Amino acid sequence: MSPTVPAIRCGARVREQPVAHERAGRLAATLAARGIGRGDRVAVLLRNDIEFLEVSLAVATCGANPVPINTRWQAREIAHVLADGGARIVIAHTEFITTVERAIESACPTARIVEVAMPVELLDEAGLDHTAATPTGRHPTLEQWIADSETPLGHVDGAIADSMGLIYTSGTTGAPKGVLRERMTPTQLLSIAGGTAQRMGLVPGGRMLVAGPLYHTSPNAVAVLALRMGTDITIMPRWDATRFLRLVDERRITQAKVVPTMLSRLLSVPDDIRRRCDVSSLTHLIHSAAPCPPAVKRAAIDWFGDALIEFYGCTEAGTITWISAAEWSAHPGSVGRGVDGSAAVVATADGIPLPPGEIGRVFVRGADYWPAFRYLGRDAEATAPIPGFLDIGDTGYLDEDGYLYLTGRSSEIVISGGVNIYPAEIESAFLEFDGVEDVAVFGIPHAGDLGEVVAAHVVARPGVLLDAEELRKGLRDRLADYKIPRELRIVTELPRDDSGKIYKRRLRALYSDRTHSVTTESGPGGPGSPTRLRHTP
Repeated sequence: MSPTVPAIRCGARVREQPVAHERAGRLAATLAARGIGRGDRVAVLLRNDIEFLEVSLAVATCGANPVPINTRWQAREIAHVLADGGARIVIAHTEFITTVERAIESACPTARIVEVAMPVELLDEAGLDHTAATPTGRHPTLEQWIADSETPLGHVDGAIADSMGLIYTSGTTGAPKGVLRERMTPTQLLSIAGGTAQRMGLVPGGRMLVAGPLYHTSPNAVAVLALRMGTDITIMPRWDATRFLRLVDERRITQAKVVPTMLSRLLSVPDDIRRRCDVSSLTHLIHSAAPCPPAVKRAAIDWFGDALIEFYGCTEAGTITWISAAEWSAHPGSVGRGVDGSAAVVATADGIPLPPGEIGRVFVRGADYWPAFRYLGRDAEATAPIPGFLDIGDTGYLDEDGYLYLTGRSSEIVISGGVNIYPAEIESAFLEFDGVEDVAVFGIPHAGDLGEVVAAHVVARPGVLLDAEELRKGLRDRLADYKIPRELRIVTELPRDDSGKIYKRRLRALYSDRTHSVTTESGPGGPGSPTRLRHTP
């Protein structure tokens, strides 16, 4: 392969981008020949792989909507999106075919399946069984559909705008909602692409690393834009902190997108490995998707410096705020200020603006060029008490300079004895202990008159043994007594999705039929020899 030709790499596989574009064009021609066009929905159920980007590009070339599906979902969850979006085709890896067949049977019996067999080397990289390399034989394969058309589909006027018409929310707090966007003008498309490329650090000839799952909006959109721009792309089949650092070092990666949980995992990599991996090539290490605890952010800035950049946004309104490492150091804990006309206002539930420092509902407005939308299946537009703004369920406050700080989701506020308790504050306090890698704080029922009390599940860094009582003691000089978790468990993992968002409803469900008093349950704290817990001031 010529060193001057940008490529897509995944595991041991390498494909030059001109070849990927040609394959995508031929697949688009086959899709069009089978009646797929403007506004049609094509579900994509694939693990991170080169073919994921080819399929996404092909569907968009037809003017259809690619609808990525979470690879962790079961048939019932998949069926909801297939039925809701009216998918006509599902393109899926062989390992998911049986599940897709069940989903289609109950949701949209007329939908067709196109099967993608995973190559053995990628199966090895992802730690999967080799049986997924052999197609079931029950459906046409992706390679057959690509071979069906010798000539790539030509330009279809307005296809890119049409392809961006539908996107789904992540579904961590309920069933995913289809966000149906107003058709964008060429000016809007150029503004979104240009702003994204500039702030994300995408340039022709650059080298990006896809660390998160491509079924999530942000990694997907950024990778497809990078492919259109000629940025060299390396895809991680699955997340691994040590592997991430080695790829950055070996391939001189300039841009990557992560989530706060990944930053925390990177900080858990042994010091000797971190020292051997040169990360100075990174110009843009972007993170988003969930609030980043200040202790994690501070340590990451010490390591990655000005390359660490954060944004806050939502499916409905796009990116709302940005903040650089220098800005964050001056406003620790903030997620930034609005750009390009986007804005955040903190107000009461009735829309009355609150003064700086006072916690309330966060209402957001997209950039000047962001398209209007409605939720699929709903006639009414999404409304909020502040005209032009959306209520997406977050709580937070603004400082005197207009920087936004998030305190959590409105649905996650713990109300104990009539007092509002914000889990993000307690989670940040836990993460100031250098032995804590991850934590979830949530409310559970109380048998008495408090309504709810605070619970926490804590994950230790490798080689650290945590003690629940020692953790509780360390919190007492930082938090009011009513914020100290009544139930505290040391666990090996938390139910997060691959974008870093946590399924707290699953944790609350563990306590739905129990009553509680003070409890200090501990489980395994992590492999290796014990390390005494230290508090980082």
